[in-house]
Amino acid sequence: MKKHSVAFLITFLLGLSSSFVFSQTATSDLKYGKYGCTSSQYVNGFYEYTPRGSFVLYKNGTYAYLGFKKPSTGKFTIDKNGNLLFSGGYFDKGKAEKIDRPNKFFLVFPTIPGYRWTCTWAEK
Repeated sequence: MKKHSVAFLITFLLGLSSSFVFSQTATSDLKYGKYGCTSSQYVNGFYEYTPRGSFVLYKNGTYAYLGFKKPSTGKFTIDKNGNLLFSGGYFDKGKAEKIDRPNKFFLVFPTIPGYRWTCTWAEK
């Protein structure tokens, strides 16, 4: 085998393995299961906290928002920073931004402009 072929193969395999490790790390930190959400709003000098229901993340890349009589379902993906990106369902085009606390997100989506929810892992 020629030197440049071996070098290319080694470079390719190293890049592949580092990509695999990175993607595994980004997704392995996610806890699947139920997340409870609350919204906060500053009113008359105080913060008001309002429960906003919950959603469930499934390992197959789907979610269900349980804040209605009939659950609203859609899909989600995880970006390289561990944020959740939603498509379909109540959270369509929404983003749950991973914050510095384990299993906690700030959730924003088009039907709640100007607000954000804080969502925390509750159970499997």
